Amino acid sequence: MVVLFATPLFNSCKKGSEDPFISLRSRASRLKGEWVLTSGTATIVSGSVTTTKVFDGSLVSITSNGQTSTLSHTEKLEFLKDNVYKSTKTNDSNVETCEGYWAFLEGNGDEFSNKECVIIRYLSVVSGGNTKTYSGYEAPMEIYKFKKLSNSEIIIESEGSSTVNTTSSTSIIKTYEKK
Repeated sequence: MVVLFATPLFNSCKKGSEDPFISLRSRASRLKGEWVLTSGTATIVSGSVTTTKVFDGSLVSITSNGQTSTLSHTEKLEFLKDNVYKSTKTNDSNVETCEGYWAFLEGNGDEFSNKECVIIRYLSVVSGGNTKTYSGYEAPMEIYKFKKLSNSEIIIESEGSSTVNTTSSTSIIKTYEKK
């Protein structure tokens, strides 16, 4: 009888397709902390040009139009208490830091489940010596969809397309480990 009533409770913890079956910690407590990129891939198609990026935690290999280049690349994401968000991305010598806040999104039916996605609102972005600050409705946003959210690993996936003169599409999947 106890198992019958407890099973829906434990299954409600599983939101992403690769989430742990059972977790005694809330999604927010699993997410909070510092995360570093360990691997990933990105495919960007813009018109007839396809660019592929492969991340290994310290390097990114970029292939476009038959040409491949490799750069040093690191990423760190921080989901802190009071929903503060910070990120640092380094490509060779260019460092981009972002600050803002995060919040879980409610599910919208077929597209994603409740608390499967996090929305990030950026309040400042510093890159290449330029600082951009935002407030109110002008703050840019990004959505992270968690394929996996465990105590030690997150897998974030993102995909979408747009049409402005040409059609562009992006598909990204990145794995981060808790530091």
